[in-house]
Amino acid sequence: MYFFILGSLEVRLSEQRIPVTAPKQRAVLATLLLDANNDVSIDRLTRLVWDGRPPVTAQATIQSYVYRLRQLLRPLPGVELKTSADSYLLQVDPADIDLWRFRELVVAARGRPGLVDLAAGLRQALAVWRGDALAGLPGETLKHEARSLEDERIAAYEQLFSAEISLGNHRQIIAELQRVVSGYPLHEALRAQLMLALYASGRQAEALQHYALIRRQLRDGLGIDPGQELQELHRAILEQVPTSMLTTLTPTSSWWNAR
Repeated sequence: MYFFILGSLEVRLSEQRIPVTAPKQRAVLATLLLDANNDVSIDRLTRLVWDGRPPVTAQATIQSYVYRLRQLLRPLPGVELKTSADSYLLQVDPADIDLWRFRELVVAARGRPGLVDLAAGLRQALAVWRGDALAGLPGETLKHEARSLEDERIAAYEQLFSAEISLGNHRQIIAELQRVVSGYPLHEALRAQLMLALYASGRQAEALQHYALIRRQLRDGLGIDPGQELQELHRAILEQVPTSMLTTLTPTSSWWNAR
């Protein structure tokens, strides 16, 4: 792969980094990569790079960024930055972008027949990530794009932990779940999976502590209470309902199918 956006933006050739240093130039490249092999209008680029408030010199500045990017990317085989009257297109094999590789591996994992293979495939996909998507790039618009990518990462984690819990690997994944939850502390499904793994491992008190923590965080941060599914799991743990029965609580919720 040449292009890396699942973490800080990087361009590499044979493990050697190609420096793209100017923040807004990096934002231009990230935008072109997010829509690789499609025309990206100059208007869209200026709105993304300057968060909808471009200066009068924005078009000329974009042109200079693209000119420099074209020089930097020239050594990369099969990569071409094309220009038309009012847009740019980054021509690249999708396999040379880590986001495409992640998505390909997720699809492949979900097509595998058993939970063991599913979990292994999802771990391989998640290993492509090096940190927060588009980390360090300027602008609220790109931050919104990054949040959409993080949603894909969270969905893969949810499915991974559901498979592991279904396989009975509660104890083995607690540390990993704790690490992931620390990155997404208000995500109720991940928090529920951690509570369930702790409870199934005989750590009822810790599971209840995590519920108290997320209830406090939701109230302080968003002014809301935990959702119904999380409240039902809390009650079930208080009542010491057998783990195998928890799937009957909310049969429509995908992550409740883990046990």
